[in-house]
Amino acid sequence: MNELQVVISQDPGSIKFNFEELKTDLQNKLAVYQGAVFTNESKTIAKGELASLRKLRDSVEKRRKEVKNQCMVPYNDFEKKVKELLLVIDKPIQLIDMQLKDMEEERIRKQKEDVKKIWEELITEAASFLPLEEIYDKKWNLAGTSQKKIREEIEQIVSKAMTDLSILQKSQSDVAGEAIDLYKKNRDLTGALTYINNYEANKAKALRAEKERRARQEEQRLQQEIERAKAEERQKLAEIERAREEERTRLQSEAAKQEVHAPVEPMAVTSVKTPFVTEDEVDELPFTQPDTVTAFYKVVATEEELEQVEMAFNSIGVYFARREV
Repeated sequence: MNELQVVISQDPGSIKFNFEELKTDLQNKLAVYQGAVFTNESKTIAKGELASLRKLRDSVEKRRKEVKNQCMVPYNDFEKKVKELLLVIDKPIQLIDMQLKDMEEERIRKQKEDVKKIWEELITEAASFLPLEEIYDKKWNLAGTSQKKIREEIEQIVSKAMTDLSILQKSQSDVAGEAIDLYKKNRDLTGALTYINNYEANKAKALRAEKERRARQEEQRLQQEIERAKAEERQKLAEIERAREEERTRLQSEAAKQEVHAPVEPMAVTSVKTPFVTEDEVDELPFTQPDTVTAFYKVVATEEELEQVEMAFNSIGVYFARREV
């Protein structure tokens, strides 16, 4: 089709009128009003001058509109004819454009079918969480996008998704399954890993709290055991002291009976060697037997260590008496 052109012959012309003459006369005539002061006596004159000036202004504006309308007559005729031409041109434009759009829609439809075939070939087990409509890239519809390029991009998407799943599946967390379900919904590996990390952090915190609670319980139990052992020790010492007191009372009673009936004999002063004992050890330990040994130890230890030693003595039935130095 030969290129059509619009050929216009236009004579803009000009509008001539006595602009400079009118402007000069008006400036000279209106100069008399500069600084004019009207009074009640000249009020009538002022009204007459105002009416005259307004009439002059209306006359000038009226002529402007008349000239404009005259100038617009050829343009309005030209515009009407141009619009008629545009209607004629638009018909083939619409016809051709419609056919081109139909052809483009058909090309895109076939392109989408080709993309779907590639997706079905590559998606395998990821189909459940990688629907084509969610990963579809609009640039795949462009005529310049090759199927090779589309295949490479879908392969990358599938490969990344499977790698992400593998990372989550290797997690030993109790909520690994929940994290995988979360990933399948939005394919956000960072979000899924954050979900696991938050759970594990809270779990570790709970375990530490439970460990501390059990440690406190065990400490309380041990303290109760120590208190119970001390109570048993005090009871046993009290029983021993009571037995010793009863034994001393019995021995004193028997000695008193023997002194009453025994003859008085002169006492012989003899020098004998006595075994070494501490200065304040004057009482004999009770229940001495031929196979028992009486021994004295000087022990330097903390109060807690002494309690443990005494508990050990009590556990094996060894009698002991503690004296503070």
